[in-house]
This record gives sequence, C-alpha cells and structure tokens, in this order.
Amino acid sequence: MPTFVTVRSFLRNLLSFHGVDADLDEEVLSHLELLTEENIRAGMSPKEAQRVARIELGGIEQVKEQVREELIGNWLRSVLSDCRYGLRQLRNNPGFAAVAVLTLSLGIGANAAVFSWIEGILFRPYPAVTHQERLVAIGGTSRDEPGGTPLSWPDFQDLQRSCTLCETLFVSKITGTTLSIGERAERTTGSIVSANYFDAIGVPPVLGRGFFPEEDQGQSAHPVVVISYQLWQDRFRGDPQIIGKTQRLNGVMHTIVGVAPEGFYGTFVGWGMNFWVPASMEDIFESDGYKLEDRAARWIEAYARLKPGVMRQEAQQEFAVISRRLEAEYPATNRARRRRVCAPDRVRECREFALSAVLRAPPRNERAPRHRRRRCAPLEAAPH
Repeated sequence: MPTFVTVRSFLRNLLSFHGVDADLDEEVLSHLELLTEENIRAGMSPKEAQRVARIELGGIEQVKEQVREELIGNWLRSVLSDCRYGLRQLRNNPGFAAVAVLTLSLGIGANAAVFSWIEGILFRPYPAVTHQERLVAIGGTSRDEPGGTPLSWPDFQDLQRSCTLCETLFVSKITGTTLSIGERAERTTGSIVSANYFDAIGVPPVLGRGFFPEEDQGQSAHPVVVISYQLWQDRFRGDPQIIGKTQRLNGVMHTIVGVAPEGFYGTFVGWGMNFWVPASMEDIFESDGYKLEDRAARWIEAYARLKPGVMRQEAQQEFAVISRRLEAEYPATNRARRRRVCAPDRVRECREFALSAVLRAPPRNERAPRHRRRRCAPLEAAPH
C-alpha cells in the first residue's frame, strides 16, 4: 500500500471515528442484504432467508469488531478510548482519583529511588570517577590475622613501582576533623590521599589544582587542602578568589589549593567528603604519630585501576609475586603477608565502624586512644 494512502487511512480512522463506523455499518448491512437476496433466489422465504444470512455472516457486531481490529491505527484509537474512559471515571470519583494519583506517584518515586540506588551502588558507586569498571581495591592478608588488613605506605609505594598490569595506584583514607564555621565548630569528614589521587580517578578540580608529587613527602611538610564544591559554597559562599586562602583543620592552618567539581563526593560510598589532604599531612589527622616511613604501620586503603583488557585474576597473580618478593626483602614486617585484589564494594563493608570512630573523635590535641579498626575479610579474585 502506498505511503500516502496508509497515512491518509490512519488519519481518517483516528480522527473520523464516527464516519468510519457509519461506513462500516452501511457495508455490513449491505453484505447482509446480498446474502438474504441470494437465499430468497434459492427458494427460501424472506424470513428464513434473513435468518440463514445472519448465521452465515456470523453476527453483525462480531463482524464489525473484527473489521475494526484490522483498521490502520486502531491500536492508538483504543488507547485514546481507554484514556477517555479512565478520565471520566476519575472525574466521577474524585476521592478515588486522588488516592490513585498519590499511589502511582509514590510507586514511581520509590522505583526511581531504588533503581538510582542500584545504579549508584552497584554500577557507578563513585560519581564523576572515570572507568569505574576497571577500579579495584587492594587489601592485605596474613596467617596471623583472620581478617584482612590495610597496607603500609612503604608497601604501597613498592606495589606502585612494581605493578605492570595497573594503569595507576592511589590511596584514599577516610578521616575527620574539626572545622570552624563562623563562631561554632563542627566535625566534618575528609580523606588523606596520595598526591596522584585526582589524576588517578580522572576528576580534575574545577578551581585551582590537585596535589604535586612532592606533597606526598615529609612530615607535616605540605599543609595544603582541596575542598569539596559543597564546602566551597556553604563555608566560603562560592568565593571565586578562594584559591590561596586558608582554613584551620585539626589546629593547623591549611592553604586551599583546589575545589573539587560539583557532584563529586570522593571514593567512599555512602559518605560525602568535604576535604582532601596529601599523605604528608597524615600525622595531623591520624593518631600514633608519623607513619609514612614505618613499614609495620598498616593504615591506608589502596586502590588500583587495571589497564584495559587486564582481568582481576591476572592482577592477583602479579600481586602475589610482588608479595613474595617483599616477604623475602622485609621478613620482619611482611612474613606470610599477601596482597589481594578485590572489588571496591568489599572494602566498604568494614568502613562504617572506622568512620563512626573518626566522627566521634575529639580534636587531635584532646584525642583519646583510637578504637581498633574492624578488618575486611579478603575477597577471592573474581571475573563495577
């Protein structure tokens, strides 16, 4: 059928419903009369001829309905008809209409929230972070400790230098501090990170810069901070000249060198980070002193982005080789210790306990002994 004829028929069937139905009535009645005349010519009485014609035709209304179903655009007309009927019913029952609309709104909202949660937690847990499907966490294991352990900074540096299957390795360790806001102070959450953090996750600051490589080195040597977009808006009222200004964190003045992009909350699912400081400032925010040169101090949470095409099992095998080398070179701190590659969500399982202790902790100069962290069970290598 030519396209023009199809479109014309569609529009006529949709817009001229009563005209189409009148034509259909006329056509069916005409067909019934022809059958009746044939039966009369066959010798039947007029009454009998009409009865037999109706039987042969199969029922006028049924035939008309079958023809309507074959009309072009009938499905759309049925939908519109159902909608008109539904609106009439809702208009006649306003109370029911209000309940129905409210129920549908709640249902749609709940489903949207659930799907957003699933998408955020399972598929893209870190907003704005690039190539999340290749992101893995690195945990430690030991025969002497039933649970998983964090890594020491020297061990992390060895892994960073030795791994050939990883595009990059970086550190993100949750911490807390007292933040002065006007005349009051409140606890806020942030991260101690390796200097390559923002480059590694592909999230450049919208103002200023991230951290320089040398800001990973030295004890309390680089009091600089990148603040979140939300903190920039709330605490500093979106000051465009914020770079170079200072903010006191745990009693130490830090120079603001960057502002993270809007919608980026760090790499700690379920919590929004308000600031990031380089690893060299670790002893300002962590108890037990300076740990960057202590191979026995296991405190960091390490991550890696695998190179394209590298499977997690392959990375696991390489980390096993590196672990055996570290055990041979540093038996006092690495005997029977291994590093495991696991999905980032397994690291998240044990963090909330540690986070609650961080948020409850008093400022550094008043800090009581820290609660012992709960450890993650290691995850076997598996094929975001």
